[in-house]
Amino acid sequence: MKSFFFLLLAFTLGAGRAHSGIFPKNAFTDDARGLAGAQFLKVPPSARFSALAGSGLVLGAADSFFLNPAGTAAAGRSAAVSYESLPEGSARTGLVVARPLREGVFSAGLIYNDLSAGLEKLDGAGGGSGAGITAYDAAVGAGWARRSGWWDLGFNLKYIRSRLDSASGASVALDAGLVFREAPPSRTELALAFRNFGPPIKLGSESAPLPFEAGGGIKWKYSPDFNILIEGRLPSDHSPYLAFAGEWFLPYSPRSGFFLRSGMNFKNYDDHGFMGAFAGGFGLKFGGAAIDYAFSPYGELGAAHRMTAGYAWGGAPPPAAAAPGLRPGPLLAVAAFYGEAGVTETEAAVVRNLVEAELGRTGKFSLVERSRLDFILEENRLQYSGFTAEKSSAELGRASGAQLALFGSVSRDKDGYQITARLVDVASSVILRSETAAAAEDYLFREASRRLAAGLSR
Repeated sequence: MKSFFFLLLAFTLGAGRAHSGIFPKNAFTDDARGLAGAQFLKVPPSARFSALAGSGLVLGAADSFFLNPAGTAAAGRSAAVSYESLPEGSARTGLVVARPLREGVFSAGLIYNDLSAGLEKLDGAGGGSGAGITAYDAAVGAGWARRSGWWDLGFNLKYIRSRLDSASGASVALDAGLVFREAPPSRTELALAFRNFGPPIKLGSESAPLPFEAGGGIKWKYSPDFNILIEGRLPSDHSPYLAFAGEWFLPYSPRSGFFLRSGMNFKNYDDHGFMGAFAGGFGLKFGGAAIDYAFSPYGELGAAHRMTAGYAWGGAPPPAAAAPGLRPGPLLAVAAFYGEAGVTETEAAVVRNLVEAELGRTGKFSLVERSRLDFILEENRLQYSGFTAEKSSAELGRASGAQLALFGSVSRDKDGYQITARLVDVASSVILRSETAAAAEDYLFREASRRLAAGLSR
């Protein structure tokens, strides 16, 4: 899949150079500044991404539609609407909806950029005539994304239209992206994407290429509630640049909390100076509802204020494949494994991580995020005391919204290690399936975990 993406990107870039007009003259350098049209497509209509200084290729949500469509694979059934107060009196509105299908997630989005404020026709003497000018940019599109065990893939197709008084023009553009992630205990995710690839847009007698951009990024989960983002971008009308950002989540319940976000964009530093390089904002999450705010300075041009409100319902989308005999893509909470005589806590924790990783790779379960489980355990630690293992894991599953829970144990004797894992139905606390695997030495834990995962997902 990685090779396919690079070949596709190389082909599209090559095709653009062969057919003049797809990219501006001196593309991908500072000499191409101001030569691309449809500038409103450069900044996605999302307060979250704006507060992160434009970063977010690896993040998954409905508003990923206009940044990296692969991110919508994690959106579930959701919608988001945004409003932006921009410099010079203009304003922009965005709307995105996402809906899981049997195979993947369908999404649709709209951007409307109103530029009419303050524009007035001039008479022959150069004075105002009192008549206003109609000016706007708009884009509407639809996309599809799919989640697998270790990657997300997404595509969007957009129709773009611009108008300035009596002159108008239209074009179409393609967005595509991939997100690569390793199952826990890995703390990094990678993303590749390109957007706004299409023929030039013509306004009256003038024609301008679309603001194509390719990019890649990495997300490092520094702690369960703090993400660090590092991204590189290759725009067709600017030299390449880097962006850095951080997002900190302060939970006060398993599904609610407060976000703090900030970032630095070196493209903005080149264009607007030191004070224009930084952005920041915050977000509030109440169950499925979320409200985000971003403040983005533009140096002497002023600042942009952005607000996004979203709501998600119906849970996360299921993975591409489902275990036979179970509900499609059941949400699974993996509880801690217990170490019996002769087994250290570290060894038991390593086995839990490996089993969780192998279950994720089967593509037959949706896994509850570890940070969410840790928060629930900390909040309910006393309540679980005295429960049997199956009841405590079922309680953990219920608190996290999962349908299934997994608990296990690791023991050791003269022949080596014995690993046992049991799958529990959260609603009834009944053990649905039990599997055991042996490992002669600790370096064989991964192979034993693969056998366990294969048996549990049959």
